[in-house]
Amino acid sequence: MGCTTAKIHEPLSQRLREKASEIFKKLDIKGNGTIDKQGTEQFWKSNFAKLNTEALFDAVDFDKSGDITEEEWMAFWEIVKENGYSEEEINMELEELMDGKAWVQFKRVDRFLKIDEKRRGSRVKSIVQEEKKKLSIIQPTRLQKSKTLQSEGHDMQHEIQQQS
Repeated sequence: MGCTTAKIHEPLSQRLREKASEIFKKLDIKGNGTIDKQGTEQFWKSNFAKLNTEALFDAVDFDKSGDITEEEWMAFWEIVKENGYSEEEINMELEELMDGKAWVQFKRVDRFLKIDEKRRGSRVKSIVQEEKKKLSIIQPTRLQKSKTLQSEGHDMQHEIQQQS
């Protein structure tokens, strides 16, 4: 039996997924679950806003709809990781984004996306679908936690009123 040197793709850590999700929410200026160009230009203000926005959309708007969904956003970061960027490098870029710094081009990801466009079975589409599944599991959990917290707050408020 021979030994293989095939690389096994490690998914993005939960910590980086949460950080990427936080930035998505920051870029989703309207709070409608998508990132649009107007919102990203507001996010970057005068820091080469148009240039950064175009670079972001060229890299992440996989279906070229003019909006970036959370699935596309998270799939992009998974693709970055899959293309050999380390957790530390990704964390650094996410930190920079959080601070409103410029969008960075990931050359290996750009090459991957160009090759993927020519494939019959798009790897990008399957990664976006995987993200859709992950997010559909996470979203109801978030919603349930939110409802539980609201309910607990209501119960406490009711209890306080009864004691008065």
